[in-house]
Amino acid sequence: MVLTVCFDVLQTCFSLEPLVDAMEEVMGEQLRAAGSGPRSVVLDWFHSAQRDFTMLSVISAPPPPIAQILKLTLPRALTYALTSTHPTDVSLTSTSLPSLDKITSTLTSLSPAPGLVEAWTKLHEAGAKVILVTNGSEATTRGYVKNAGLEKLVDRVASCDDVGAAKPDARVYARAHQVCFEEGGVKDQGDRWFVACHTWDLAAARYNGFKTGLVLCEQPPIGEADRKSLTDQYWGLYGGKPDVVGADLEKVISEILESRPA
Repeated sequence: MVLTVCFDVLQTCFSLEPLVDAMEEVMGEQLRAAGSGPRSVVLDWFHSAQRDFTMLSVISAPPPPIAQILKLTLPRALTYALTSTHPTDVSLTSTSLPSLDKITSTLTSLSPAPGLVEAWTKLHEAGAKVILVTNGSEATTRGYVKNAGLEKLVDRVASCDDVGAAKPDARVYARAHQVCFEEGGVKDQGDRWFVACHTWDLAAARYNGFKTGLVLCEQPPIGEADRKSLTDQYWGLYGGKPDVVGADLEKVISEILESRPA
């Protein structure tokens, strides 16, 4: 049975750190003066853009390209960050932002996430298929792979553009299953995994028939009073704990490979 592993792309396989660095260069001093910081703004910007992309897909598919949403909502994220601690300060809300081209141009040049090269190499050596399933465009995704010199390790890219809907729409995961079948040559779902650092993505993947692997960039809550209870409740929100949980991509893939029958 052919092992096929689907990966989310943005933040899972390709890190947002280059955006944090660009944000630091362009807006770091201003953000810190306002009580914020580059990393928190990038994460808020990215997550809110993902939300808007999904909501627009629900309202009227197909949604606009996520790159367009990211570019057009960056001023919103920055304005919020600059005014959130001084909401009535007119001088802040009326301050013009500098050119944001340095930040938005970085969207096409994200770097590999920790453990990515090692994870994909292990899968390649095991004869597994690597499939990227993304809310981004196929061209941009292939650009990330090419820039990292990893083209030989990726078998297919499945973009939400293929079905005209955003994750977590079931059609995206159905498309992923179709690609797995085309690459793996088995009619049943077989040994198919979906790896992401977003629990909502894995909840949808599990619901649509995938085994799931979580990379812990989004940590579950830890409470002092009852740690196990809080963590169990957290996993319960998303349909249960993923089949594999690891600190980085290499650890997740190593555990997936070790879980397979000899």
